[in-house]
Amino acid sequence: MELPPPGAFDWSLRGLEEAETVFTQSRDGRIIMEVRHPVVAGVTCEMVHWWFGVYAHLKLQIDGDVFDAFKVWHPRDHKYLRRADAEWSGPLRPGDRVSLSEAYGPSQEYSNTETVQIVRLDQQGFGLRAIRLGLTVADLSYAFDDTPEGLEVSTRLCVGVANGWAKTLINQVFLPLLFDEKKTEAWMLHNVEEVSSWASFLPEVFARREQGDFIVWDRDTEG
Repeated sequence: MELPPPGAFDWSLRGLEEAETVFTQSRDGRIIMEVRHPVVAGVTCEMVHWWFGVYAHLKLQIDGDVFDAFKVWHPRDHKYLRRADAEWSGPLRPGDRVSLSEAYGPSQEYSNTETVQIVRLDQQGFGLRAIRLGLTVADLSYAFDDTPEGLEVSTRLCVGVANGWAKTLINQVFLPLLFDEKKTEAWMLHNVEEVSSWASFLPEVFARREQGDFIVWDRDTEG
């Protein structure tokens, strides 16, 4: 399916200055990026748990146009998300794999095309792991908590190898070249934007979840 055109959705996106961010580097050279997001109003742990279970195959018809749910989540940056395993049925579960592609940065100068494994999916968190040649090269985790004001979300991305034959080569040589300060900031902004966008569409989509894998949302008539 085509990407939503620019301006197709008026989702309200937070800026990087509205989040708490921490960038650190471990002694072995791994890069760790942490984001504590502004509270996402109107969203709950139950909604996000459902979302990550279906976002690889869910289709959304919004005001008559049909889009992949992943592209609706961040129309500018998200390119595709699909299951990587040949046989599957129902929502995603830990152990399943997905292939994804996204681009980010002011001019979309940074990109990521990867096949990752789901290592956690419950109402308190979601986790993805990238494995290459038997080595874990990246871990992305979300933690969720319900509050009276909305959903508290924190994200942690760890890039690099904790052990194995390529640890020193990857962490000390390749990582400094792959993740400079500008790319790190661009990824953090991308992450803040996609999490904050939930407030604009997820409660409406979740309320229609009984429609199944193809959800119709006509904003003009349904609000």
